[in-house]
Amino acid sequence: MGMNRAVVVVIVIVVATAAYAALMISSTQNSPPITTLAKTSATARSNLSDKIIPDTDLPPSGTRSLFDHIVAQNDVLPYPFEKLIALLTAQNPAGTAPITLLIPHGRSLLKGQADNAHPRLVVAADFDGQNTAFGLGKATRGQLFLGFVEEAKEIEVVSYNEAAGRFEYQLVQNYCEGCVPRIVYARRAICLTCHQGTTPIFSQRPWNETNAQEATAAAILAARGDNKPYHGVAISQPLASAERFDQLTDIGNFYHVSQRLWLDGCGENGNECRRQMLLLALQYGDNSGGFDAASNDANKLRELQRVSFPKAGIAVPESDLQNRDPIGEKLGFKGWMRSLITREIKLGEGAKDNEDLSAFEKLPPLRTELDPLNIRVPKQILTANDIDGAYGLARFFTEADLKTLAEHHGNSLAKLLMKVHALPPETFAAKPFSRVAMMQALTGKPLEYCCIKTDEMSPPVASGVPPLAIQAHPELQPFAEYCFACHRGNPAKRLNFMAGDTEQAVLYNIKNKAEIRDALDWERYATTDKATKLMPPRDSAQYHAFKEAGSEGDKTRGKMRELVPGMFSF
Repeated sequence: MGMNRAVVVVIVIVVATAAYAALMISSTQNSPPITTLAKTSATARSNLSDKIIPDTDLPPSGTRSLFDHIVAQNDVLPYPFEKLIALLTAQNPAGTAPITLLIPHGRSLLKGQADNAHPRLVVAADFDGQNTAFGLGKATRGQLFLGFVEEAKEIEVVSYNEAAGRFEYQLVQNYCEGCVPRIVYARRAICLTCHQGTTPIFSQRPWNETNAQEATAAAILAARGDNKPYHGVAISQPLASAERFDQLTDIGNFYHVSQRLWLDGCGENGNECRRQMLLLALQYGDNSGGFDAASNDANKLRELQRVSFPKAGIAVPESDLQNRDPIGEKLGFKGWMRSLITREIKLGEGAKDNEDLSAFEKLPPLRTELDPLNIRVPKQILTANDIDGAYGLARFFTEADLKTLAEHHGNSLAKLLMKVHALPPETFAAKPFSRVAMMQALTGKPLEYCCIKTDEMSPPVASGVPPLAIQAHPELQPFAEYCFACHRGNPAKRLNFMAGDTEQAVLYNIKNKAEIRDALDWERYATTDKATKLMPPRDSAQYHAFKEAGSEGDKTRGKMRELVPGMFSF
């Protein structure tokens, strides 16, 4: 009798396991391979906004990402990662650090390179700078996101391009101690397999993947063995941090929608439609609580939109991923069943970088509803009767902008609106909405902005361009070891003087930079007022490497100096 019961139990377990396995297979088979998605996401689109804001890997000519501008203004990409966080903190007028979270078991392409001991770090800037009489403060809310995986030696960057009206996708490759980092623009089609709205994405409440949940923070703490911050990020974060991160991605998500409403909603010749949208945006920004969505001005926008609004409507992309609970997935009967048919991911498996798609596809798939690769239904479809474009435009203006506009027009909304009516029609031509350009038009002042001009920036680099292979000119090797980190691939043109596609080109550029001789002449200038101009900088890893090399380091510097011709040839 006991034997029969045992047999029945075994049969039940086998049947249950088979049923669960079938359920697991059916729940994952609908997510197409990323290699397929990367091809289909690159197909041409026919909307006006797609023609004006193209989906090219490199940014449109004469434009760059917010991240590029910040790095160029800092002269160099900070390392280690906590210094990059410190840079963003220093730029915040309130001195508050950006929103930071740890995700040990996430859903990014580099998920196989992260675990509890080496979690992925995600960062969101959350400040708007103050305006001055001559310029506009930096706007970062919803416009700058970073994801750093230490074991992959890579930072993924999603940041807004003010001049182009789109988000850029970049990678900081080879980001590690003693390495030469490379800032490149990623293959956009790969990024858009998950970032389907061309915007930032994040999970929904209660954000179990992150260290804002106690169980995840405890798992990280146990794996690391101490409570010290990981790359400057505290092991435990309040739930409010995850909530704010989610809000910032939602803000970023609607920038794209706003551009579509501005362009597609009003059409190629819809200058007056765009003027009306701006009028409503400024009314809403002035008094959001008292804004009347049924006013004559609002109804006029609806009428103008009906002329050319897309018949299929304009979708608001779903930027929220369903909450995933990696720890909960391992608990209980379902967790035990899952363990029988899935293998544990070991650190180091999967994609080593964002180009390694085949390795990523070998990882166990997520359930369809949790997989960011799965096509998501839009949050909403907007029609010509919706005036959400006005709300979206209002979000482009910072609180400082609204204050500047009010003061410039005598704190009279009526005068500000009269200014909008008086602007020439070409102000509202079919081009991306730009906060900076519109602030200049509304004030009549050539207000400066940190992150528009590119004439002093080096050309952008696309992902997949190989690093310089030094073979014919071994004399370049010390420069690669001690100088390339700051002077090759630097977004600032004046500091990118070791650029070049070939060894010969790099050698030519070095020999034509006579200042290198003096910058490496520590013996002559160490005790003079030029000491601060000596290279590498005293707080850099390259400087300490020189010092540790002792007399051999001195000899190397001597040879590097000899490679650069002096001022006189006798």
